[in-house]
Amino acid sequence: MSSEETSLSGWGRSMHRRSVVRRPTTDAELDDAMKSAGQVTVRGAGCSYGDAALPGQGIVLDMTARNRVLSFDGLRGVVVVEAGVTLGDLMDQVLPLGWAVPVLPGTAKITVGGALASDVHGKNHPGAGSFGQHVLWLSLLDSEGMVTELSAGQDPDGFWATLGGMGLTGVILKAAIQLQPVETGWARQRRRRTRSLDETIAVLRELAVRQETDPNLHVVAWLDTHTPGPRLGRGLIDETQPAQLSDLPRGVPPDPDRRRSAAGRPVRSLPGPGVVFGPTIAAASLARWHFTGARDGRLLPLMSALCPLDRADAWPAAFGRSGLVQYQFAIPSEATPVLRRVLAFLVGSRMSPALTTLKNLGFGTAGPLSFPLHGWTLAADLPARWLRDGRTLRTLDAMVAEAGGRIYLAKDSTVDPDLIPEMYPRLKTWQRTRDRLDPDRRFTSGLAERLHLLP
Repeated sequence: MSSEETSLSGWGRSMHRRSVVRRPTTDAELDDAMKSAGQVTVRGAGCSYGDAALPGQGIVLDMTARNRVLSFDGLRGVVVVEAGVTLGDLMDQVLPLGWAVPVLPGTAKITVGGALASDVHGKNHPGAGSFGQHVLWLSLLDSEGMVTELSAGQDPDGFWATLGGMGLTGVILKAAIQLQPVETGWARQRRRRTRSLDETIAVLRELAVRQETDPNLHVVAWLDTHTPGPRLGRGLIDETQPAQLSDLPRGVPPDPDRRRSAAGRPVRSLPGPGVVFGPTIAAASLARWHFTGARDGRLLPLMSALCPLDRADAWPAAFGRSGLVQYQFAIPSEATPVLRRVLAFLVGSRMSPALTTLKNLGFGTAGPLSFPLHGWTLAADLPARWLRDGRTLRTLDAMVAEAGGRIYLAKDSTVDPDLIPEMYPRLKTWQRTRDRLDPDRRFTSGLAERLHLLP
């Protein structure tokens, strides 16, 4: 088992912590790490933006070395994997066999354990739900070294507390996932333009009706949040569906070439403020809207279409040494005026986001800390240097909470901790289950301590 003291950060590079990191590969090494540690922060690929996988007190348990596919039922599409397997590696193995992971977030570089702990959602949430809804069972290691199998039928409270529980209920060891059948590794994508936020919302509402009956329809809007006035919130809306064999031109193989470049060192952050500031944001926003025209039926590799962040490794580096903060929230479907108020606040405060997306969400899960709720989710990428005063976005926090919404814990760096019980009204239910699963409170994180999730 490797062990080192090192500096860790989230994907946004806005928060950093030093910690002793242990990377067990065997059950014996994992048992030794747990016995010799006090408090533990469980970490996967480190793709959460803020401090969800950064240490509070104690050591960091890096689970990425435990990354085997343990079994695969090709008839039923059920795969059993260790928690350290990334969604991308899993897709590489099952896609040529006619199966796909049913829910993919913006990156496939996250581990299965991270996807479970954050109960991630994709662009097809109204029809497919979140990742946890496709998990048949999971194995959880508690603080006393006991392994328990949890499912919706076997300790459902523990199961749903773990899905979305941000790694605070124990160490997820493995899980059984129900895959979905696909005919090819390609996707068909349609893109259309909208000329106002009202039009963007209207088109998304129309598409949400189709999404509710089609779990393979992935929809996202890329908003122009720099142009003020009636054009604020105009955008580009992408509709993506897995391609069928009949969609492929003659001579195109069913499985695209998905060879990856050799893994290299992460791109170093640019000095000072980087290249993301007011004028460059304005230029990029205008160029994206004007020069990325409408298109119908474009053929793309499925992974490229659904996981655009995997083509943007250098994105956090462009924000300079301070990194970026993504402010993502969900609000109920009837609270659309809040979307305009949030965008107007950011523009009026000279904080036009470098990137803004808007998606439909379907109904949430039984997970008390699971993020999705029926309505909308908006995500805005902001230079962290704009938010040195931790209260800068508190106005938005209040708007979201008052509307019955919540922020996404896997992305958060700044939310007002006093609003967490209001945003997550089943927090106390989760805390009771969590205390049953970890009575000694050994599992922690920077996020848990900052937001007082473990009173």
